[in-house]
Amino acid sequence: MPQVLSNTKLKKRTLWFDGDTSYPSHNIHTMLALSDTLFVDEMTKDIEQFNKLVPAEKQIRVKTENRPFNFDWKIPEEYLKLDLDKYVVECLLKTGVKGDELKVRVQRVIDELELYEQDNLRDVLRVLIYVINTLNSNNVVWGVGRGSSVSSYVLFLIGVHDVDSVKYDLDIEDFIH
Repeated sequence: MPQVLSNTKLKKRTLWFDGDTSYPSHNIHTMLALSDTLFVDEMTKDIEQFNKLVPAEKQIRVKTENRPFNFDWKIPEEYLKLDLDKYVVECLLKTGVKGDELKVRVQRVIDELELYEQDNLRDVLRVLIYVINTLNSNNVVWGVGRGSSVSSYVLFLIGVHDVDSVKYDLDIEDFIH
């Protein structure tokens, strides 16, 4: 469980505390040994300096949980109004898959789009479609795929990555949740 830390000034010393125990800033490594990730309410210059000296997985981050998503996207209106279901199905049909295999893949698309809906991420898909189309129209090349995103068949269909997650039986839950 990540610790939420606050930063306070006390007699010209900066202390880090988790609510119960305080640590002088030079002992922050003690806290890092106790937790995978540390969070603070705001980034300070001493935290920025600390983060420059440690590997990425040990860096202190600003607490962002419980902040609402802002989906005020600055993309063309045609993408904001895009019928996502129709677009993804058209991408699927362009693959040339037929018969029982098509039925399996259609069901996968339906299941994934429901998960994107549940997590309020359908607009993210629209933005990704815009980005992919923009990259393609400008002949920009990007990677084959990376991380858990390759578990999403919908992302494969819209061109985010080149890994067919149905073919390799990758579970969408690895990406979404």
